[in-house]
Amino acid sequence: MQKYLLILSLSLTIGCNVFAENTDVHYTRGINYLKEGRYQKAIDAFDQSIRLQKENVLENWIAELHYQKANAYHALEKYPEAISVYKIAINYNPNSAQIYNSLGITYSEQKQYISALDAFKKASLLDRKSAEPHYNIGLIHLKQADFSNAVDAFKVAVSFDTNWTDAYNGLAEAYLRLGNLKDAEHAYSKAVSFKQNNVTGILGLGKVYVKQGRYDDAVKQFENVIEKHVDNTEAQYHLAQIHIRRGQKEQATELMKYFKILRQTDPLLEKAQKWVKIHPDDPKGHNNLGIVYLTRLRYDKAIQSYKQAISISPTLASSHYNLGLAYHKQNKLQLAIDAYQKAISSDNSLAIAHNNIAVCYTELQENLEQALSHAKTATNLAPNNANYWDTLATTYKKLGLDHKAQLARKKEVSLKNNPKK
Repeated sequence: MQKYLLILSLSLTIGCNVFAENTDVHYTRGINYLKEGRYQKAIDAFDQSIRLQKENVLENWIAELHYQKANAYHALEKYPEAISVYKIAINYNPNSAQIYNSLGITYSEQKQYISALDAFKKASLLDRKSAEPHYNIGLIHLKQADFSNAVDAFKVAVSFDTNWTDAYNGLAEAYLRLGNLKDAEHAYSKAVSFKQNNVTGILGLGKVYVKQGRYDDAVKQFENVIEKHVDNTEAQYHLAQIHIRRGQKEQATELMKYFKILRQTDPLLEKAQKWVKIHPDDPKGHNNLGIVYLTRLRYDKAIQSYKQAISISPTLASSHYNLGLAYHKQNKLQLAIDAYQKAISSDNSLAIAHNNIAVCYTELQENLEQALSHAKTATNLAPNNANYWDTLATTYKKLGLDHKAQLARKKEVSLKNNPKK
């Protein structure tokens, strides 16, 4: 599904310079907080600015302050509060298409589609050259399964902005839902031509090709999506279904296995993303988001999340360890070792980090004495973990200490056969 277009304007006012200097400071601070994703701080700053207004300040400026405050509430997904403040902004500036457009988007988030359509229509009347309200009207009709009216709305949007990728994606989806495959293919193709990394358009083309029975072409599109975003749940599913149709059981089984992981973690990902959006300074929130990404094999995103957690809390051992694990899975062994070492620096009792350092050194076939030291530490810290004894046995073997390797291997087997001991 497409996304509504919400523009976080830096200013709605023209020539609005009649306000106290300290008020401008609070406003500027609020805008900066919005850009940084610190939405509650933005709300507080705009509130300070609103409280300091003088009687002779232009109403458009008051509208701007409330508009930006509402945008911050919207970003926090506090939609009732956002709606209330957008309405205040409209009272001060009833001729702003942008405020009505944002109000409509917020209504749509609350599934108040009639109110959303009314707001978008007002926005379209106030700015008759703007594509955004018509695009958002099209999205509402898609949600209501009113595909014919969705087509009409998206057509108006692309008539105003002939190179707008999202509008063509919306038009194509409406055509696809109507079963008009030829027009859907044409619209998706235009969207992709405007933006080569348009995952929505590429995925849409794949779905059109499936319905047309053009499976080779569909596979190319789904594989293109996966190359860009390996954890695209829908692309993984459709590709698996094609393999099933073709009787390619091994490929289908592997893809469906990964698809199930993605489907199970989709809600976890949404929850974790929402948490860090609302609590941008919580290192554990970023760490948890990284864990979800790592589960979904999005190593780049996982690494980004762990680094963000570390930037907030440099001594958070779990984030250093998880960063090491992400690098390890990418076979970036020296980077993994460095991260594991930092985890140990924060928590020397982290047995798994000691074990993984030993594993990395044995895979690199270097610093085997250090590998042995860490492997021993891991088994000392967690003597009942069979995997750590396996690492120790492997390290002894690499060093040519066969007898000690045999003893460690015996201990590993014993623990696996008697896990409770």
